[in-house]
Amino acid sequence: MRIVVAAVVALGFAAQGATTSVHVWKAADITAKGKALAQKLDAQKVASEVIATEGNRKFMVAHREGSGQAEWHEKEADVMFISAGDVTMVYGGTIIDEKTTAPGEKRGSAIKGGTLAKLGAGDVLHIPAKVPHQMILTAGAQVTYFVTKVVE
Repeated sequence: MRIVVAAVVALGFAAQGATTSVHVWKAADITAKGKALAQKLDAQKVASEVIATEGNRKFMVAHREGSGQAEWHEKEADVMFISAGDVTMVYGGTIIDEKTTAPGEKRGSAIKGGTLAKLGAGDVLHIPAKVPHQMILTAGAQVTYFVTKVVE
């Protein structure tokens, strides 16, 4: 039920682009995808996979076992649904050691002066374009989440 709510929220937010296909992502499917991604972690202890693209929206599942870099997207908003685990999101503020990593994309080591939001399974967070954000995990923690990226 939670994933249905998250998908409705994400699709409602993204209504500006036309939907060409109906997608249903069951909670069990996202859990299974998270377990598979846990076997493919990169050096930053994260793995993600795009599972569909529709108009101005990209749908992804990600699994993380370590904190991420601070990031900023010029034109993409993120709608994140936490499927399993706990994470602290930092948003706003200023990116420390900011570097442009791709056109319209910046990364850095941390965020100074941001707001903290503790999130767990069932929680949803919307990060508009141009807002710095970073996922912070405690040692030994892991999180699986569903992301809708929306080009604004």
